[in-house]
Amino acid sequence: MLFQFITSSPSSFLPYCLLGLFTLVEGPLTSLIGGAASSSGLLLPIPAYFSVVLGNLVADLGWYSLGRFGKRKWLARLAPKVGLNPGLVAQLQTRVNQHAPRLIFFSKLTVGFPIPTLVATGLSQVPLRRWAIPWILAELLKSAALLTLGYLTSHTIQQASTGVQVVLWSLTLLLVLAGLLWNKRRKKKNTVGAIH
Repeated sequence: MLFQFITSSPSSFLPYCLLGLFTLVEGPLTSLIGGAASSSGLLLPIPAYFSVVLGNLVADLGWYSLGRFGKRKWLARLAPKVGLNPGLVAQLQTRVNQHAPRLIFFSKLTVGFPIPTLVATGLSQVPLRRWAIPWILAELLKSAALLTLGYLTSHTIQQASTGVQVVLWSLTLLLVLAGLLWNKRRKKKNTVGAIH
């Protein structure tokens, strides 16, 4: 469907606007399709890259704003009703505030984790200036990787979009496992240091 919208010449501005809009709805898959369209000559790679980056950043600001301008009082009232300890929610907000730049950076390199992380960052009232640089850097890296992957494997993507989803989920799983192992190792190191 996306290729029908991007059939005009690569020098036209409209395909890049459409690519950015589609990225707002489905970022990773659209990034791969943008890479495939660049590979086939339907889009120029650099403008496609910036369209995808801009679309993802705008979508992220929407999720952050949802948390930032959400009703924290509703969350406080809702937490006990759904079995959440309000003290743990407050502790989570404190930790999100402390580690927002790292949380945003690493969550942007996964699929599925950026949205809850951005909403939690907004709910914790973390100012944008504290995490903007890691956020933009992670988006530049992720979009470059996905567009490159789409560019290099364009024929495969056109034949099997489900295979692409498996690859993305596998990469996410590997990143999560690496993060968990790193966290476990860090905790063990802190425990050993505290004993001595």
